[in-house]
Amino acid sequence: MPTRRTAPTLPTLAALTALVALAGLTGTSALATPTNYTVDPTHTSVYFGVSHFDRTSVRGRFGKIDGRVTYDPATGAGALDFTVDTDSVDSGNRSLDGVLRSPQFFDAQAFPVARFQANQFVTEGGKLVAVDGTFTLHGVAQPLRLEADRFSCGQTVLFGIKRDVCGGDFHATLQRSAFGMTRFLPEVGDTVTLQISVEASPAGPAQ
Repeated sequence: MPTRRTAPTLPTLAALTALVALAGLTGTSALATPTNYTVDPTHTSVYFGVSHFDRTSVRGRFGKIDGRVTYDPATGAGALDFTVDTDSVDSGNRSLDGVLRSPQFFDAQAFPVARFQANQFVTEGGKLVAVDGTFTLHGVAQPLRLEADRFSCGQTVLFGIKRDVCGGDFHATLQRSAFGMTRFLPEVGDTVTLQISVEASPAGPAQ
C-alpha cells in the first residue's frame, strides 16, 4: 500500500468504489460525540465509464454497495470504509458483464470486493471538497481522491418518518492499468471515470 499521497491518477469502483464517500460531515455540529453512519443502499450508487475506440463510452454500475463512516464533528476527524461487490457489475449487456466478471477484468471470483478506505477529509471554508484514501481493486491498492460535487447534512421527512441524513455526489478518475487490468488496451480506454452518489444515516454512537 502506498505511503505517500498523490493526486488521483489511478470504480471501481467501488468504489468503487465507492465508492464512496461520506466524509467531512460538516453539517452535524449538533452531534457532540463521534457518530457511526451507515450507507443507505437504496439511495447510493456507483457508476463507471470508459472510452470505446475513442468514439463512445461504455458505462455501467454496481448493484451491491455497503459502507460505514465514523465522524467527530468537534474535531473534524473520522474514517470511512466502503465496499462494492464486483460480481454485481451491470453494464446492461449480459455478455459484457460476463467478461467484466472474468479474470480478464475484475476476476470477481478471486477478488469479490473492491474497497475504499479513507481517514483524510479535505475541507475549504468549512465545506467538504474531497476525500483522500486508498482504493483496493483486483488485489492492488492505490491512493484515490474523491472530489465532492456537493455535500450536505440535514433532516428529511419521508412518509411521515423523520431521519437525519448526510449525502452528496462525488467523482473520481483512475487508470485501470494501475490495478493490473490491461485487457483490450488501448481500444478500450485506460482512464475510468467514477460517478458516486451516497446517502447515509446515523447508526448510533461510536463505540
